[in-house]
Amino acid sequence: MNNDYHVKKVFHPAHGEFYQFFKIDQATGQETAVSPFDAGMFQPIDKPPQPEILSIVSKRGADASGYYTGDKFTVIKGSKFAASTSPRCPERYIQLREDLVLEGLLVPIHNQLLLMEDVEFVSPTNAMGAVIGGWVRGPHGWR
Repeated sequence: MNNDYHVKKVFHPAHGEFYQFFKIDQATGQETAVSPFDAGMFQPIDKPPQPEILSIVSKRGADASGYYTGDKFTVIKGSKFAASTSPRCPERYIQLREDLVLEGLLVPIHNQLLLMEDVEFVSPTNAMGAVIGGWVRGPHGWR
């Protein structure tokens, strides 16, 4: 027994215009409404697992999100870096921030620096130091 499927545009007085799926039994010619998912008309798509999004907020205005990419760490576009650095901020974090500003990836806006694209850092600690503009002990600030 073979079945054919087709779609009809249907108007419903309460719900408006929509599409309804039908199965036609070739032996009898009988038309039956079906769910396209139950009838196997659509196949599920395997999506790669999404990374766990972590974030950090600091007193000086940083508000950033990111995720692990292997042994590196990516800070997500739209994250806000602290506009200034603390007096104890290590030179390497200052240099990272300056490089991002010179590349046009960090733009000053409302007493913060806005990240214009996703940026990958060599470690979550480097990412956090650049985001908060200060000294950090480890990646524990990303939550």
